[in-house]
Amino acid sequence: MKRLLLIFLAAGVSVMVAVGQYPQRTWHDNFSYNYGMSVTEGDAKLFCSTISGIIVADTRYNSVTRLSTVNGLTETNIRTIAWSGETSTLIIAYASTNIDLLKDNSIENIPEVMRKSIPGLKEIYRIRTRGSFAYLACSFGIVVLDLNRNEVRDTWKPGTGTLSNPVYDVTFLNEKILAATSTGVYEAPLSAEGLAYFGNWIRHDGLPTPSASYNCIANVDGNLFVNRKSSASDSVFIYNGNWNYLYNTGGISNLTFEATGDSELAVSSALDVKILTQAGAITRTITAYGEFEAMPSNALKNGLTVWIADRRYGLVAIHPSGHEVYLPDGPDYNSVISLTASAGHVYAAGGAVDNAWNNSWKMLEVSYLIDNLWSSLPQSDFRDAMRVIPGKNNNYFVSTWGMGLLEYSGTTLLNQYNEYNSPLNSIIPGSNYTRICGMAFDSNDNLWIAQSGVTQNIKVLRPDRSWITLPVTVDAPTLGDLIITGTGTKWIVLPRGHGLFVLNDNGTPGQFDDDTYRKLIVRDTDDKILSYVYSVTEDLDGNIWVGTDQGPAIYYNPDRALTEDIRAVRIKIPRNDGTGLADYMLGTELITSIAVDGANRKWVGTFNSGAYLLSADGTRMIAGFNEDNSPLPSNTVASIATDHSTGLVWFGTAEGIIAYHSDAPAGGEKLSGVYSFPNPVRPDFEGVVTIAGLVRDTRVKITDISGNLVFETISTGGEATWNLNNYRGQRVSSGVYLAFCSTPDGSGSAVVKILIVTGN
Repeated sequence: MKRLLLIFLAAGVSVMVAVGQYPQRTWHDNFSYNYGMSVTEGDAKLFCSTISGIIVADTRYNSVTRLSTVNGLTETNIRTIAWSGETSTLIIAYASTNIDLLKDNSIENIPEVMRKSIPGLKEIYRIRTRGSFAYLACSFGIVVLDLNRNEVRDTWKPGTGTLSNPVYDVTFLNEKILAATSTGVYEAPLSAEGLAYFGNWIRHDGLPTPSASYNCIANVDGNLFVNRKSSASDSVFIYNGNWNYLYNTGGISNLTFEATGDSELAVSSALDVKILTQAGAITRTITAYGEFEAMPSNALKNGLTVWIADRRYGLVAIHPSGHEVYLPDGPDYNSVISLTASAGHVYAAGGAVDNAWNNSWKMLEVSYLIDNLWSSLPQSDFRDAMRVIPGKNNNYFVSTWGMGLLEYSGTTLLNQYNEYNSPLNSIIPGSNYTRICGMAFDSNDNLWIAQSGVTQNIKVLRPDRSWITLPVTVDAPTLGDLIITGTGTKWIVLPRGHGLFVLNDNGTPGQFDDDTYRKLIVRDTDDKILSYVYSVTEDLDGNIWVGTDQGPAIYYNPDRALTEDIRAVRIKIPRNDGTGLADYMLGTELITSIAVDGANRKWVGTFNSGAYLLSADGTRMIAGFNEDNSPLPSNTVASIATDHSTGLVWFGTAEGIIAYHSDAPAGGEKLSGVYSFPNPVRPDFEGVVTIAGLVRDTRVKITDISGNLVFETISTGGEATWNLNNYRGQRVSSGVYLAFCSTPDGSGSAVVKILIVTGN
């Protein structure tokens, strides 16, 4: 989708986008902020919650920034937000019913509601504030938060007492609290005791259907507005001494009511925003932003500007003179099934299949990052994108589960290859139903393609766009990912318990009599069969790492698999508890993805426990990342991709894309352009100095200007780091330091000067 930001954003509005250089061991999100959920105003800022995080529009400086797990939020998947002017606090409620309070540039987590065992549905629908308290309308009542003490004060239960009564919204009038619930509108004095007891609430029986479900309520200068929810059509009522009917929505659901500061009401429905006077007259209806249809979730009005949380465009400002969209750069979608990263470019496919590899029929979700800006393909009739791989001349190819092979340049479709114009077969003859998952380029720019559900299911697209069909038929119902190793061998994942397929064409894809191939069932050195394979990759030493449902397995000298019954090795970690026993590394994990960084370390993604960083040989777990100890938004990691040129590790998770700047970009073939950063080092700097432009395993010795050794290390990939301490662990003093760098074989060397200013 073309980003609306580029069309409507006013001059002078700056946008926070990804940048090319990040400090090592830092995270940065690449979430989609398109799906606006709720909007609130405070401290000269507009806050718009989205599925991924919060858009922050600063009206003083015409800027837009973001809040996410990277800069402190506890979770993703925000349900609603609200601002307390009394305490200068942003209250954030998640779909999990976890709660964050943002005040004084710090975040306080309030997990009590999430942790409390509550029978039935547990959700937070709306938040309203009054004084130093926040009132959370929930599926089980009203939770009262004390914002000064950062704690839950009470839970109130308006209703009949015969069942759990969901409360969808609350408002305040004449020192009373009013609740819109699934069984009517209830009120009680705010000063009353015992509001946890339903009998202390009074229902408004003057409504035409007092026991109906009401989901919105607002007070506009003493007049009450409520929305009666119905499967047929919602109805809006006003109370100014008596309840009166205002209008019917004509089959459209009203979502939120927001009272304005100038005696008006902003009503958000699924398709429009209406502005009503204090007396209930509709003065304005917003159905579009120029040529784009509105999809509001929530809206508020401040003066002449209407601010809309939109389900497609994030945060939209409607002025008398036009429109602005405040949307941080990112992909259009959070769903991702696979990632590809290289030379600063990233491609994401958001298709999906079920456990039996049946279609999900998802819209073709493809996004790509080029020149630090995200773009996404426009909506089309295509479905289920599986993999994306870049070609030459900025073209890229998309494999689909039923729509064949697509070739794009930017957002322009160049070719669709299917059974009508290529040797690609349909699983239903006579119908365009061509299933492709894995594909990879060989060293001669031939694109190898693995089809499913057909005979002769390996095809090759040559650079001149002619085709080769290999005569072999892989004996498996489904063919998954395909990789090509440094020796030209093709490894294909056979999902659903069918193992692997290995083929080598000896560099002659159009000549078949020299081909060797074999189907493998993964068997380890303990003679255990690992039938279920989910991923495969080659490391920098030419070994093949296989992700199974019982952890990783490794093939050393893997080309022997074409002619021999070789066994896969699983790394065993001694328990060191006196039993003499050992456990397999990650032996209880389903490994969805394995990626190799510039130091030959292995980044391992799992189905339900996050991601792990293993040493090059897999014998040591260097780090583990999950929802609890990192900004990783989900423990379900579908894909990991490493970009050797930037050192970035990209994670595609169930809740979106996030990147980690590791300490191991790939090293070059020789020392080239060696430099350090930051340089000079200022007194307030607290990070590490990075020495870049190295080869893998470069030895780095750092001395003072007199030649005294203060630190030495071996580079991780193409970079080495120094924490500015000497070998005794003490911070070095101001001065000039020399970093002597030498390659592992001694054939190359370089010296870098580093100026350090400590301020002492």
